[in-house]
Amino acid sequence: MDFDETLDLEEQFYRDGFEEGRHENLTHNYLEGKQYGLQVGFQRYILIGLIEGVCNAVKSQNVSSAAQKNACLILDMVNKISMGNDEVSVQTYETNIVKIRNKFRLLLLALSRYVKEQDSLPSLGLSFQSVEKISKIVAGELSSYVESDAAEVSSQPQNEMW
Repeated sequence: MDFDETLDLEEQFYRDGFEEGRHENLTHNYLEGKQYGLQVGFQRYILIGLIEGVCNAVKSQNVSSAAQKNACLILDMVNKISMGNDEVSVQTYETNIVKIRNKFRLLLLALSRYVKEQDSLPSLGLSFQSVEKISKIVAGELSSYVESDAAEVSSQPQNEMW
């Protein structure tokens, strides 16, 4: 009888348990990464959708020419953004979102001026901050944690809007 095989049982169970835990961790990390990516994508594009909706409403109404012009420019920039995740799409998003936000602020200012000129219209009360707040309420905020280089995990949750 060879007893050497019985002495190696502990090492075999250790290896099997390690591989099982590693496989389970990889599966869990894949699902968690997928969920995180979907949430970040939703947060990014909900604001663009709100801006596009306001611009389409402005185009369909009879408002000032400055507001119409800004709405058309914003819609053109929004249409240039693709929903892909390659480097070119991300770079296009990053450069256009800054321009879109600034043009949208100008559009809201033009709309506010137009509403003030028309005595029969109620006050608009629409600002970029309120639109951004609506998008944060709808999309939510991601809770995450921060790891330092010393492998210490911060216990405070960090809310981050992408």
